Order: sequence, then structure tokens, then C-alpha cells
Amino acid sequence: MTLSRPIPKALLPHTAKLRILSHDGTFTDAYYDEETLYNVRVELNEKFRQSKSGELRTKGARMYFDCVNSSPSGIEFKPEQSVDFCGDVFKIEEVKAVMAADKVHHYRIEMI
Repeated sequence: MTLSRPIPKALLPHTAKLRILSHDGTFTDAYYDEETLYNVRVELNEKFRQSKSGELRTKGARMYFDCVNSSPSGIEFKPEQSVDFCGDVFKIEEVKAVMAADKVHHYRIEMI
């Protein structure tokens, strides 16, 4: 049986804020609850989207949240949430739970 080790903290150097919409109002009066995420990894990238006028380039990111070394525990990631990282706010597009031995090992969160 192969045991999966947690992602080492040395590979999880970032802190980010998870923003959860708590009041769906207009853009100016929307309220957010924020939860600080510690020991995560955020990799910035460029995403390409096909539009009617051609290819669009958009800034995106991928975040890794380890179930042992990242905190706080018990966080639930959903596509309607956003993440503030270094002043850039990214919308969560997809959340993938990476499994190991029938348990979630870490989450890979695709953002744009």
C-alpha cells in the first residue's frame, strides 16, 4: 500500500483570501465574508478564451490547497467564490479534489 504524504509546507508559500458573497446586491453594495488561507500555492498563468472576435487572453491562476498543511481546515470551495491574491481578485471556475487512498489529498482550484 502506498501512502501519500502531504504537500510540504515549503511548496505552499502563499497566503490568499477566500471571498464568499454573503449578500447578493448591486455591485456597490455586495457584501463579502473573507477567510484567510494559509500555506497554499498560487500559480499565475494566462488563459485563452475563444470569442466571436477571435482569441482573448485573460489572466488566470491555479491554487493548491493541501488537506493537511494548508489552513484553515474544513474550507469548502465553490465556483461562486473568489480569491484575492496579491491584490488581484480571481473568480473560482473549477474545483478538483485530488484523491489518495479514498481520501481527499488536496484541492486544485482553477481561477480566472
